[in-house]
Amino acid sequence: MHRQTLEVPYSPKPIQCTLSWPEETKNREDRESPSPTPVLIFTHGAGGTLSSDAIANFSAGFAVHAPILCFQGNMNLKSRVKMYSCVIENQSFSMCLGGRSMGARAAVMAATDATERLVLVSYPLHTGKETRDEILLDLAQSVKVIFVIGSRDSMCGLGQLEDVRSKMKCKTWLVVVEEADHGMSVKPKSGTEAVGKMTGEVVANWIDECEEKKTEGRITWKGEEERAEWSGWSEVSADVVAQPPQKKETPVQDPEDAIAATQDQPSKRSKSKRSKSTGKKTPAEEAVSGRRGLSWSCKGMSPRKRIKR
Repeated sequence: MHRQTLEVPYSPKPIQCTLSWPEETKNREDRESPSPTPVLIFTHGAGGTLSSDAIANFSAGFAVHAPILCFQGNMNLKSRVKMYSCVIENQSFSMCLGGRSMGARAAVMAATDATERLVLVSYPLHTGKETRDEILLDLAQSVKVIFVIGSRDSMCGLGQLEDVRSKMKCKTWLVVVEEADHGMSVKPKSGTEAVGKMTGEVVANWIDECEEKKTEGRITWKGEEERAEWSGWSEVSADVVAQPPQKKETPVQDPEDAIAATQDQPSKRSKSKRSKSTGKKTPAEEAVSGRRGLSWSCKGMSPRKRIKR
């Protein structure tokens, strides 16, 4: 993979960019040019950088198949949108835009009439009582959108996303990354890099060619085999995955989450005091006194589909 750093003129200081592309490019003009035209312009989340694992892994996987330009922005959404527009003008390209988290929102807001595809990784659909769906619902019918969401993403519940997708005018695709959180990290951590790169590869192939009827897919970390597996596209919702029978038991909440929940709700704290008088432990106390890891299974997945390179 080739990589080149460049700057885009901007006030008060230039925008730092990284252009990555395959060892061998399909386009003849790109082979003869020192820096090929990007297939995707992409940006990071609010607190991220170009070296953050999530964006580094995604761009590395994408660049196996096609050129990608990633740019460094700040934490202000309006400013990020202006920077996005500046990069678009500098590159004379806006056909395919994308980003992760806040960067995904910026990509939607920076889209032009020439934008054909949007790549939204870890889109922050909701936070507290707010649902950030208005800009998605306003997208033109001609645009194609792919969502890449972790199954444990606390800022984008798959059920809520499905509801928004059903209301959007444009065609949408969904890649669910099994057991990944908002930062696209999986357990164990050894699978995070492979899974992140796989998301980039899947998106690159989707931009190259996508099926209109098959819109759902899933990426899973196969721990025993130490590899990321892509299910291939399907008409079945990616949110539904077969799980083996499990014994009924009370789910164990993370100690920090349990404590935070009791601190955020005064009424529950008063109940906790009454529970202590009965000698019974509250859910928060049980979680703190004995933490048990939640298990997950990859059974029931579709056979592996190799990505053509």
